[in-house]
Amino acid sequence: MLLGEFVENVWWPSCAKLRECTRVGYESAYRCHLKPRWADMDMESISASDIEDWLGSFAQTGAARKAWAVFRAILRLAFRKGATDNDVTRREIRLPRPRRYEPRVLDVRQTRRLLKGFYGHPLEAWLLVSVCAGLRRCESVGIEWQDLDLRRGTVTVKRSVQWVAGHETVTAPKTDQSRRTVALPRFAVKRLAQLKRGRSGRLVGGLNANQVASRYASWCRRMSLPSVPPRNLRHTFGTLAIAAGADISVVARQLGHSDIKTTARYYLRPDLSVLRDMQRAWERLIVGAA
Repeated sequence: MLLGEFVENVWWPSCAKLRECTRVGYESAYRCHLKPRWADMDMESISASDIEDWLGSFAQTGAARKAWAVFRAILRLAFRKGATDNDVTRREIRLPRPRRYEPRVLDVRQTRRLLKGFYGHPLEAWLLVSVCAGLRRCESVGIEWQDLDLRRGTVTVKRSVQWVAGHETVTAPKTDQSRRTVALPRFAVKRLAQLKRGRSGRLVGGLNANQVASRYASWCRRMSLPSVPPRNLRHTFGTLAIAAGADISVVARQLGHSDIKTTARYYLRPDLSVLRDMQRAWERLIVGAA
């Protein structure tokens, strides 16, 4: 059976219950990367070397790995459904090695300047929650005033808001770890209590995620404020929390990570002074042992 035929008749119907943002991502990967190369190919003739050559043609490693994830899911379903006897996904496929992703983050002084620069701005409450709670962009845009428990000093993540295919989608958080109640620092709780008076609905009002990002960036430029993209506000929180001495497992819970390895990979980057302290301690151990 041709791969394109299987996708149209079996794969797409099987995706009907997936989240819309997931389906759109699959559709984009198939249309841009899989269909031109594989749609007219008999699945019985697809080989591991063919796949590796195809993956090697990508300009970006991330795009290659995402496309392969979709391709692999299609091929595995085809094998399970008996559409092909060629279970090529069980063979060793060498993937392009991803580059280490080190998101640009703000330091302590820059973070302080950014927060002060948004004092009184319509997006101040959103920025406070984004910076001080380490929420994902899709989580922070969906936070409503009723999600704040300012007596306890917490915010509860109840929904994920994304802009998909020209319209907004609102879904429940993807995992149990994402559905969480996290703490806010006292200064943020105090300011949010002042801002909350008589307010309801979302912290961002009627703005969608793209509009929030645009107005945030525009104000930062206008006021010459230090800034990073909205998604990197979360990275700023994680990096500064660990630098302040917070336990990495606690930071992982605040960020909603299902695996502490994710937290370590992105945020555990001790600065040179910490490394020097480690070397002094190691030196004392060795010299003392001698």
